[in-house]
Amino acid sequence: MGKRTVTVTGRGRAAVSPDVVRLDLRVGHDAPDVAAALAGAADGVTRVVSVVREQGVPDADLRTLDASVGQRWDNTGVAVGFTAQQRLAVTVRRLDAVGEVLAAAAGAVGNALLVDAVRLDVADRSAALREARDAAFADATARARQYAGLSGARLGAVLGVAEPGTTPVGSFKAVAAAASHRDMATAMPVEGGDLDVDAEITVTWELAAEGSAGPVPE
Repeated sequence: MGKRTVTVTGRGRAAVSPDVVRLDLRVGHDAPDVAAALAGAADGVTRVVSVVREQGVPDADLRTLDASVGQRWDNTGVAVGFTAQQRLAVTVRRLDAVGEVLAAAAGAVGNALLVDAVRLDVADRSAALREARDAAFADATARARQYAGLSGARLGAVLGVAEPGTTPVGSFKAVAAAASHRDMATAMPVEGGDLDVDAEITVTWELAAEGSAGPVPE
């Protein structure tokens, strides 16, 4: 007879206060041809990057996400030109500065700026992930110990541990809107609150006969 085992998935969560905001910005430009559309979008992004730097965002917190160009049609189906878009990721490390950064970007390019997302995040998740993993292992152990008791056995040695994945930030705030007003600095306050860091772990134990030596410690 092979070993009797029990495999359980445990879940844990840790609350953490966000300390950064991640912005996904997009700049678009319409033009009669592809080259002009791309050039216009690139110029717009350059202007956004310039004013965002003036708000104290360092180059390390600026990253181009992607660029695209597509044809435009009027409502009769006739091709009328092209639209190019370029997306920029901006990390703002002061929650109270988000409005000023967005206002500066909107002032630089007007309605050409779209705000795809405003996400609360944590710069260093390592401590919260450790706490969530501890909670996940404790959850798995409690479940497994219950199943072992129901099976007339007790937990023996751990035979395997697997971490299917973690969710670094379990909640976020996001917006998708055209940025067209200079008063965005006051129109978009960002409240920190708490974020959840989730972890999941799957553990396999050997099932030992009740009363045998070497019990798993509580």
